[in-house]
Amino acid sequence: MPGIRDLNAPNIWIFIQRLPLVTRIVILLIALCWMVGLFWERLSDWGSLVPSKVFLTSAYRLSTFPLIHKNLIHAVVNVLALTPLMERFENEYGSLSTLALFFGPLTSLPALLYVLLEGIILRGNKPVMGASIWDTFVACLSATFAVWAI
Repeated sequence: MPGIRDLNAPNIWIFIQRLPLVTRIVILLIALCWMVGLFWERLSDWGSLVPSKVFLTSAYRLSTFPLIHKNLIHAVVNVLALTPLMERFENEYGSLSTLALFFGPLTSLPALLYVLLEGIILRGNKPVMGASIWDTFVACLSATFAVWAI
C-alpha cells in the first residue's frame, strides 16, 4: 500500500502525465480561472450561476459556473475530489464522450434545475460556483452504468 513516502515530485509528475486529456484540460481550466480571479475580482460575478442573471445573452453561465471557485481551498478540494472520478470515467467512456457530457447535460441540466428551483419556486438569488456538481453526477453516473452493464 502506498504511503506518504511515495508522495514526491516525480510520482506526482508521472500521475499528471497519465491523466486523460479532458481531465487535464478541466484541471487546467479550474486552475486558470482561479488565477484569473486573483487579478480580476469580477470573475465570480461574470461566470457564477445566479438565477436573476441567466438570460439568452448570458446563458454561458450554465457552463462556466463549475470552473469558477470562491477561493484556493475550494478549488483544490474540488480538483482533488474530481480528478480520480473524472479520470476513471474518461478511461472507460473516452475523451469525446466525457467532454460532451461534462460541458453538456452534466452541467446544463443541474444548472437549469437550480435556476428553476431557486429563481422561480424559492424566489432566491444565491450565486453558485464550483465543480462539486460534477463530483456528484460522475459518481452517480459511474454507479448507474456499472449496475446497468450487468
